[in-house]
Amino acid sequence: LDWAFDQFPHLQWLLRHDDDVYLRPLPVLAQLRARPPVRYIWGSFDHGSTVVRDPGHLHYNSYEQCPEHKHPFFGDVFPPYARGHLWAMSADLLGEVVKAWRVDVANIGDVDAKVLADRLPHPDDPALGIVLANLVAQGLSINLDDRDFNVFSLNPSCNSMFSNIHERTWVVHHVSSSVMRCMWAIDEDASSSSRVGPGLPDLCPCSGEVPEEEDSEM
Repeated sequence: LDWAFDQFPHLQWLLRHDDDVYLRPLPVLAQLRARPPVRYIWGSFDHGSTVVRDPGHLHYNSYEQCPEHKHPFFGDVFPPYARGHLWAMSADLLGEVVKAWRVDVANIGDVDAKVLADRLPHPDDPALGIVLANLVAQGLSINLDDRDFNVFSLNPSCNSMFSNIHERTWVVHHVSSSVMRCMWAIDEDASSSSRVGPGLPDLCPCSGEVPEEEDSEM
């Protein structure tokens, strides 16, 4: 984020996604054109992800890294954060995040990478959520847009019980290179044909049976 902010001074939006995502860019770009690029973040948000407090776990966070945030129903959870498969952030909010992150790192001082990692929250998706929550606590108003959960598919299957592929899917996560090529071929064929009708081309011919990613809020 720091690099993108420095390298692209005329940036309007930052769109970030994982490398195992199949993205249909046209509806996403159309969505952003209809949104004001002011303190805005859009994506698929997790509102109840439990903070790991077991020191032996890969994603352990101490109370220094992530102070306890008690939810009345979910308990000790991270603040809301955008799942990292894809999110979009306005450039002005990116600037606020980078500024806050630089202050946090400067306050820790000149230490090696291991010490720095042990002092900052992680993984990176919840860490961003913590930075945004801190900005809100300091008085910054942020437009967190989580209205489009159904355009994301966390499970690249049409038979999944949670976050499956359907005719309105824009973003598919956990996609192999072969499945990505299959989906691209379907969309490319539809774009060159006279296809009419509601919805997007059916990606189910590329669907597979996969272990489901469950909703951590359930």
